[in-house]
Amino acid sequence: ASLRAPGEIPPRAWLYGRRLIRGFVSVMVAPGGVGKSALALGQAVCLATGRAFLGEAVHQSCPAWVFNLEDPADETDRRLAALMLRHDIPAHAIAGRLFLHSGRTRGLVMAELDEAGFGRVAHPDRAAVTAEAQARGIGLIVVDPFVKCHRLDENSNAQIDAAIIAWAEIAEAARCAVLLVHHVRKGAGANGMADVEAARGARALTDAARNVAVLSPMGEAEAERLSVDPAQRWRHVRLDDAKANLAAHASGAAWFRLDGVRLGNGTPDYPHGDDVAVMVPWKPPALAASLSPAALNQALDAIAAGPGDGMAYAAKRGRAAGRWVGFVLVDQLAIGEPEAARLIAAWLRAGLLREETYHDTRQRKDRVGIRVIDAKRPSMTHTGEQQ
Repeated sequence: ASLRAPGEIPPRAWLYGRRLIRGFVSVMVAPGGVGKSALALGQAVCLATGRAFLGEAVHQSCPAWVFNLEDPADETDRRLAALMLRHDIPAHAIAGRLFLHSGRTRGLVMAELDEAGFGRVAHPDRAAVTAEAQARGIGLIVVDPFVKCHRLDENSNAQIDAAIIAWAEIAEAARCAVLLVHHVRKGAGANGMADVEAARGARALTDAARNVAVLSPMGEAEAERLSVDPAQRWRHVRLDDAKANLAAHASGAAWFRLDGVRLGNGTPDYPHGDDVAVMVPWKPPALAASLSPAALNQALDAIAAGPGDGMAYAAKRGRAAGRWVGFVLVDQLAIGEPEAARLIAAWLRAGLLREETYHDTRQRKDRVGIRVIDAKRPSMTHTGEQQ
């Protein structure tokens, strides 16, 4: 073969960030109860709609096919409905673009031992899945969890490798990405970051995958370092690149928060209805060290000016929701409300903000508001750098 010029080589067919790519198998490893099914479904919806609402780039929108092999169809429908409510996704955005399959309705057997073939591995559903993926132009197949798609010894490298090869052949034939969701060993990663070595069963699974990501709960030390309320720690999870054969590792973890979304499907027997956890992007606190002094002082000027009519902003929402100072920070610093709340708490501890009683002349009563202590403001040199 002749040597091709670099500019003549087609680029890799990335679909989603540097995680999902046409023609290859990727793996997401996670302990139970951290939201791996919610995240995998969210990634599928990102590709189906072309919307990057989870914070990673959608390079090419495409139909997605999700095999949830553990839960009934109703449970996947709940997760999808909550996700669409939380991220404001209209029904027409996924029509004909997202396909859901429940293993409770019909199991999926990608690999099993062929007893008549003296221990060889058979692939009962490989041809049917390939044909359907090709017919529908599927760009992503999600298999959740991987262990439910085969009847092999999960500790046998030879057998698990045969199952992975079958999925890789589907990825190649249908020009789609395949995401296999996999458990960690019992007890691994329950109290902090897991790693690829914690994946359950044979190493053939993670060795054969082109990209392996590990989803882990926030540990106690991380929660303290990031000023996260211990009671809310369980809501925060991190996604780390454990293996990236086709691209350099991403810098730092991708953080997410599990938000509860009420479906509004109450009945006389269950008037509250369902609350379903949905993944949303989350960034560690944007404290003064990561923001420019000029931007911080501009925000502090707005806080000092107050909302008008002689009123002062309030440090807490409560009854003073309309005067909450966090809205100023969201607007001025382009950060989220959780980050704004943490920044306010940090400034109160540092003495930059102080709660004081003042007389509201419009309401003709005393109120508690916040005052900016100018002596504590971030200082700047002539170049604009913090001293």
